[in-house]
Amino acid sequence: MKISNTASAVRVTLSPTEISDLQFVIEAAERAGHYMPARVPNIMAALTRSADDVRMKQAMKRAEKDRVTRIEQDRRARERQFMLGDRYSVMASRADYADASSDPDARQWVDLVFHEIMQRPLPDQYELRRDVWRVHVVQLDGGTLGAVVGGDCTQTADPAEITSVAGQLIARFEGRA
Repeated sequence: MKISNTASAVRVTLSPTEISDLQFVIEAAERAGHYMPARVPNIMAALTRSADDVRMKQAMKRAEKDRVTRIEQDRRARERQFMLGDRYSVMASRADYADASSDPDARQWVDLVFHEIMQRPLPDQYELRRDVWRVHVVQLDGGTLGAVVGGDCTQTADPAEITSVAGQLIARFEGRA
């Protein structure tokens, strides 16, 4: 509670809990038969509305903070980045992917949601994988990005598959080099 004096009034700042305590005391005084001026119910109603507004604003702030935290946790659960050895950077993101390549031997995985937003048709024969990891591997050259090794999708949502797919991509890349 904060109290400050002005030239013509006293300014009081009450928390919702303090308003509830004040309301309890006034109701107890009324039940005990103490005289209450006619404007006390109006004052208490206004204080109760204000306390409810404060509680609502606090709840909305908590909900927004929780939403931001949930979004960040979801993003972390859907993205992975790590080094494989000291030469390869592996990035993986989890979503629904479709193979947009018209050649069945060449894979061109696209994020299904993004592809739908762009309103681009998929080829007649396409493979669809739901809730999988799209793995990208890049070879590092002296701490900077070097050659793009390649990318592919896992078969399932198991994050342990990321390293296996990355290893296959690296083996194919090193076999070509």
